[in-house]
Amino acid sequence: MIWVIGGTKDSRDFLEEYTKYDSNVIVSTATEYGGKLLENLDITISTQKMNLDEMLQFLKDYSIQKIVDVSHPYAYEVSKNAMRVAEMQGISYYRFERKEIELCAKKYSKFKNLKDLLHYVESLEGNILVTLGSNNVPSFQNLKNLSKIYFRILPKWDMVKRCEEHGILPKNIIAMQGPFTENMNIAMLEQLQIQYLITKQAGDTGGEREKISACDKKGIEVIYLEKEKLEYKNCYFELNTLIEALKIPSK
Repeated sequence: MIWVIGGTKDSRDFLEEYTKYDSNVIVSTATEYGGKLLENLDITISTQKMNLDEMLQFLKDYSIQKIVDVSHPYAYEVSKNAMRVAEMQGISYYRFERKEIELCAKKYSKFKNLKDLLHYVESLEGNILVTLGSNNVPSFQNLKNLSKIYFRILPKWDMVKRCEEHGILPKNIIAMQGPFTENMNIAMLEQLQIQYLITKQAGDTGGEREKISACDKKGIEVIYLEKEKLEYKNCYFELNTLIEALKIPSK
């Protein structure tokens, strides 16, 4: 059986094509939302976060022969653990990685870690839009300029609740499903009088290009949380190429 580590739009796109060839697949997602992205596909879905030991047990429980990692570009620990268990068990590991877009904002700052980014953000004056996802919300709660920071998150009650539990007022929560068009981004930037936008380098799938173009048109500084550079084993940047590679029997 093949184990697909999913929960992203990329994983759905992959599964829609790959299951035409092979349906002997189980997919794991870290959240219920990730599972819902796949619910109309005829596949087995496991919704759970797993550490290294739990991954090892998962391999044994489902007699996994190959791991296909289509997790989020910033899910570093998931990918590191998946590569490790594949090596420990002597099975094949495949990684799909989104292509980075060759576009940078006209006005920007880049940070390799969240700590340095937060230190910079706290020094800013003006309204700030954070598009890092709800998992990073707790890191902002003690900033002195929190009242000027807006958070764009998925419209799920647990994510809104997380914001409220960490001192984010309802007026500073934008719960909407993306990715967004350039015009939608511009409208939001204008409505909230945003001067800075914080984003991950999530590629076209994550709407990065539309964010950048909107910010450029409005003269807004983009603050990037850079992606950690992992040395993925067996990495693919095109889904079709990955699918063809998976069709080759393991030695």
